[in-house]
Amino acid sequence: MRPLQDAAKIKLPKRSACEAFTQQTFEVQIAKNQRMKKSTKQVQQEQLDTKGFEQLFLPVKQQPPEPVDSLLARPEMHMFLRPYFLLDKHADRMAGFETREIVTVNGKKIERHWCVTPDKEYGMPGPIERDVLLVVYSIAYECYLSKGSPIPEIMYIGSIRSFLNRLGLSCSGQNSAAVKLALKRLVHTTCKSENSFFDKSKNLFLTESFHLLRGVGIAGESDGKGGSIEETYVIFDERIRRNLTARYLMVIDLVLLRRFNSDIAKHLYPLLSHWLWRSFQQGYWRVEYHWLAEHLGIKIWDKLWRAKNQLKVANEELKNFDYIDDYKWEGWNLIYFPGAAFKKDQLRRSTAKENIDEETTAKHHTDNSSVDDHDPLLPILNLFAQGIPMADQLLKQRGLTQAQAQALCLEKGIQQSSIE
Repeated sequence: MRPLQDAAKIKLPKRSACEAFTQQTFEVQIAKNQRMKKSTKQVQQEQLDTKGFEQLFLPVKQQPPEPVDSLLARPEMHMFLRPYFLLDKHADRMAGFETREIVTVNGKKIERHWCVTPDKEYGMPGPIERDVLLVVYSIAYECYLSKGSPIPEIMYIGSIRSFLNRLGLSCSGQNSAAVKLALKRLVHTTCKSENSFFDKSKNLFLTESFHLLRGVGIAGESDGKGGSIEETYVIFDERIRRNLTARYLMVIDLVLLRRFNSDIAKHLYPLLSHWLWRSFQQGYWRVEYHWLAEHLGIKIWDKLWRAKNQLKVANEELKNFDYIDDYKWEGWNLIYFPGAAFKKDQLRRSTAKENIDEETTAKHHTDNSSVDDHDPLLPILNLFAQGIPMADQLLKQRGLTQAQAQALCLEKGIQQSSIE
């Protein structure tokens, strides 16, 4: 055997061009693999510091929304002043409401007759219809009235998803169906007024039959012409639209309303907001149980102990939220005393009224002879009489001194004393 050093001198046979190319490709692949191994080893040895780099790929944490103290809604005045919603879960949804009351106007006795008749298919409106109608009124104010624009005959209310968000409900098939049904029930429920529905723009009480909503269209449903409705809308009855345009509105705190667990408390709160304000001069609101039960849409009991139990949860809730300071029964009469939350409510009412365009107000409020009209200074003067410090700031905004406020209190018969 020849020694290894002579191996180099051995002449190998010549390779073909194809063999030479294959060999060259093989050598290139070996070199490439060696470079990759070296690169991998280098990375492992260097141990790159990725601290902080992975934070770039973590999901962004959403900041929680700021807590909301109040969210004001401005429904048409009759929504709560006249019975319309049936709150008694065990009552007959086909029975309807009918109330009659005698009032004295300019020395004459007048009967006010109010009747709500349900549709045979849909039945009476209840708590869900109340909440849906509040949202509809909120949209009307936010999109049109607050901007000084007239409410159109056909008012679009957005998608059902956005509507559910306004209601504070999850977007589910069940909730979506409930809202659609509620809108249709509002359309098909008939109201009959005999001197009981006040038309602010005409300054008179109407004797007519009408619906709070005259029409509704649900996105995706048939338009009656072979197509489908593209966007959900409502059509207000012309009487309701006139009152909205004339700013014949309540001011309701939706945040406070939704904190109540009792449906009776949710409906009693707007009644208290109105009637405690109307009777603020005497420092309390006295109401007869029969009248209150009628306007709350609940069963009227003939035994006092049942009546007390029926309203106990709602009354205690209102007291716990400090909207009423206290309440007491005197036979079949209930007496409510305003609490601190009610006084704050009146401040928001005063502030809300300041935002109304004065020119628009003057156009639609040409006659102040209505029994439901009021002096816009009364809420502030009542707060001043109660010694609430925030009333001083509101008086200054109107250019009134404390001496002038005291004189106005005397002129209007407002007693400057606090409720104990």
